Amino acid sequence: MDNRPNKEQELAKQVEMALNSFSFSPKLFAAVIPTMHRTLQQSLWRLIKECIKVIADDKTGHDDRNMASHLEAKEMLEYLNKHGRHIPFV
Repeated sequence: MDNRPNKEQELAKQVEMALNSFSFSPKLFAAVIPTMHRTLQQSLWRLIKECIKVIADDKTGHDDRNMASHLEAKEMLEYLNKHGRHIPFV
């Protein structure tokens, strides 16, 4: 069996390293999104929605350090479950 990380694991580690830097700016990162291909913007939104699901999940573990994110993600997931739509790959 191949124990090498897959591309998703590799990207998650790269994101983790970037977020661990005090100089990382979420606003500067988000400002790049409009320069992405429109299909990739949609793929990014699918990724964000999956991240919201994981952060909202009571079984994934949370404490005082990420409680605000957990609670906000739960509210967002409630909204997405009620009003969200399937995001197709086009």
